[in-house]
Amino acid sequence: MAVLDVPGARLHHTVTGSGPVLLCVPGGAADSAMFAPIAGLLAEHYTVITYDPRGISRSTLDDPDGEQRIEAHTGDALRLLDSVSTEPAVIFASSGGCMQAFDLVTRHPGRVKTLLAHEPPLTSLLPGRPDGDPDELQRLHREQGIEAAMAKFMADAGFEMDWSALPPEMRTNMEFFVVHLMKMIGEFTPDYEALKASETRIVVGVGKDSAGQPAHEAAVLAAARLGVEPVYFPGDHGGFAAEAVAFAPQLLALLDA
Repeated sequence: MAVLDVPGARLHHTVTGSGPVLLCVPGGAADSAMFAPIAGLLAEHYTVITYDPRGISRSTLDDPDGEQRIEAHTGDALRLLDSVSTEPAVIFASSGGCMQAFDLVTRHPGRVKTLLAHEPPLTSLLPGRPDGDPDELQRLHREQGIEAAMAKFMADAGFEMDWSALPPEMRTNMEFFVVHLMKMIGEFTPDYEALKASETRIVVGVGKDSAGQPAHEAAVLAAARLGVEPVYFPGDHGGFAAEAVAFAPQLLALLDA
């Protein structure tokens, strides 16, 4: 584990393997541990970077209460890439992490060779915002606590969670997500035309077992906006972790294609 100083934060990250650079971008309240099951499999072919996003787990902020902006998270991803190599890289982004990945592609043309965006929760494409209203969830958090806010978020998103099994650090991450990250992610709209015109190969992944969940359905619509067919991977929204042994070969074959 190494630490990279960036404006306003310190990013804890790990670099393993050899070959072309592959950056794994977690989403929501997740940290680098989300990619632990698959990172070793990918590191047999790539130099894999995993990290805790600013404000999550070990990546501390100078101002923990400051506003979070997508540009800062995009800058973090770019600096992590540059700290290893300036050659065009591959990005594997999950859920809300897809937003800074999309932003990176459009802000820094040529920097990303291939982007696999796995279930980007672009739920503004869906009628009625079925994943929940960030303002309502923040109100629930203020009035009833993080468990009530996350229970509603998880129910709206179609996810299940065992609160009793969560370590204290993850509860802290979820609080930071509700208060500081959810609105930032929800309000981000990719520049679809710029993405379509970019040199980056963009793949939108969806889970075979997550059909009907808002993130899955939104990702299918986002793929259509980008002019590509969604690629179905093993498992659900977190299939790359829960089904890593089946997920990794398909991902590697796709990147080699």
